[in-house]
Amino acid sequence: MTVALNPAPCATPPTRSLHEAARLTDLLHIFDEEVQLCLYQRSPVEPITRYFAAAREQGVLGLGFRLVATPGQALDIPGLAALPGRDALLQDMAYLLDMYAELIGCPQVGMRLEVLDRAMCPRFHVDRTGVRMLCTYYGQGTEWLSEEAADRSKLGRLAQGMPDETSGLIRNPAAIRQAAPFALLLLKGTQWQGNDGRGAIHRSPAPDPLEPCRVLLALDAIW
Repeated sequence: MTVALNPAPCATPPTRSLHEAARLTDLLHIFDEEVQLCLYQRSPVEPITRYFAAAREQGVLGLGFRLVATPGQALDIPGLAALPGRDALLQDMAYLLDMYAELIGCPQVGMRLEVLDRAMCPRFHVDRTGVRMLCTYYGQGTEWLSEEAADRSKLGRLAQGMPDETSGLIRNPAAIRQAAPFALLLLKGTQWQGNDGRGAIHRSPAPDPLEPCRVLLALDAIW
């Protein structure tokens, strides 16, 4: 499947911890020591958007799935509703799976599709992973804070139960950014070599009252 790509202009000044990729090959910058998050904009694939809208309307969206996938092998997920756009979705997930596995160099990938009507991780946090890929197919995309806009000493338990907005974690509320649907995010976690005490600071968006449903694809390397 050919996916049209239209890189979006940068809305905020670049930061050391974020790299906005103009080309797929630029995702290699996730291996730069200072970079914690890579963003690559993609145009929505309309058959996939219509697929999820129809599945939700007909009540057959389901709960998503979790599986271990091998790059280069065809994806066949029986739980996906048999509606127009299903093949386009399978093709895109296989495309992202192969791209991610080649980038990271892993033989297998943990793949999960989350169907959500509430924020899965509503507070800013850092994942205990190596490098994770996220793609929101439907609904609102993941939010993140650059290194310069956050105070890591207020992350998680260090906030002493206070909300992100009042704990002092968010140094600059205007710097909170959000991925568009179909954009690719590579987030470096604390388990990446030499990245202890660091990692991309991100959270799930608050549900949209008019359209609370969100469908998120996450890929993690398995060795």
